[in-house]
Amino acid sequence: MFRNKNKLRIWLPVLVLTVMLAGCGGNGNGSGNGAASSEPSAAPSSEASASPEKASVEQPDVEVVLNWFAKSEHGGLFAAQQHGIYEKAGLNVKIEQGGPQVSSIQIVASGKAQFGLAHADQILLAREQGIPIVAVATTFQISPQSIMFHEGQPIDDFDDLNGRTIYIQSGQPYWEFLKHKYKLDKATEIAYTGQHANFIADASSASQSFVTGEPFAVEEQGVPVDTLLVADSGYKPYAAVIYTTEDFLKKNPQTVKAFVQSTVQGWEDYKTTSSEIDAHIRTINTNMSEKEMEFAVKTQEEFIYGYDAVEHGVGYMTEERWKTLMEQLIEIGVLSQEQDVTKAFTTEFLPEK
Repeated sequence: MFRNKNKLRIWLPVLVLTVMLAGCGGNGNGSGNGAASSEPSAAPSSEASASPEKASVEQPDVEVVLNWFAKSEHGGLFAAQQHGIYEKAGLNVKIEQGGPQVSSIQIVASGKAQFGLAHADQILLAREQGIPIVAVATTFQISPQSIMFHEGQPIDDFDDLNGRTIYIQSGQPYWEFLKHKYKLDKATEIAYTGQHANFIADASSASQSFVTGEPFAVEEQGVPVDTLLVADSGYKPYAAVIYTTEDFLKKNPQTVKAFVQSTVQGWEDYKTTSSEIDAHIRTINTNMSEKEMEFAVKTQEEFIYGYDAVEHGVGYMTEERWKTLMEQLIEIGVLSQEQDVTKAFTTEFLPEK
């Protein structure tokens, strides 16, 4: 079975790269059809109560765009929706799936949705391009991004990838970081498509993956694999980050607070209701199997509820982590200049713990 070499604790311009970066959040079976809700979308209406425990008479219509097709990594949002947590907080929330042709950043920036999910590095890239989005909570404390390779290959660290074929989406910031730090100048890059046939056929190759998805999909085809967790290289962007625009946050702080706190409560609910919620998600993304989602739930648990979330709660982020990420992106030439990262994220809307 799948083993993590680094012993997981169980678990480019931005407008061009946003779509590709979002694809890293899904596995080869992650494609699906349809939206997560059939409710009509509308612009935000008057403010709801900031507390998720108290409903308002008027319910603002709020739309959130996922970073990929609906999966277990979105379980907290669907739990908050299905269990009436958003409704109780005075919100009417519509969840839209993402996918390879969907840029949540473009949709949110245009005002067609109020919230989106993206990786932290995408948010800094967007801000440099003049897109004023702000992270308000994170799903994953540590990104599940990894490099997957065939079990038994002499790969103990990232520098052992040199000279091998790597299936990777061009321009991925974490791959640029790995190439820079480990001098992977002899690695042959082949475009990652989400399909694993070529990787399976070449035992010496490696592929991008999320430890919560692709290893399971490949092992289901009889090919045992190992992984290197990208975070172990020192590159640790928050993943599946919830964000909104500066303008929406300024004009609708109570709605932002209600949405963030309800989503956090949804993630707490998901701990004990994941089977029920995942069954609902499979009606939206019909390409996900029950076994695949069970694997994801177990593998992603530490990434969501562990690390800083143990002390500070789900969604927590730190200035130090954002600043380190910014410096790393500058070092590898992905960002051209420093940013005030305190404008790129805020934790003021998270529940107190």
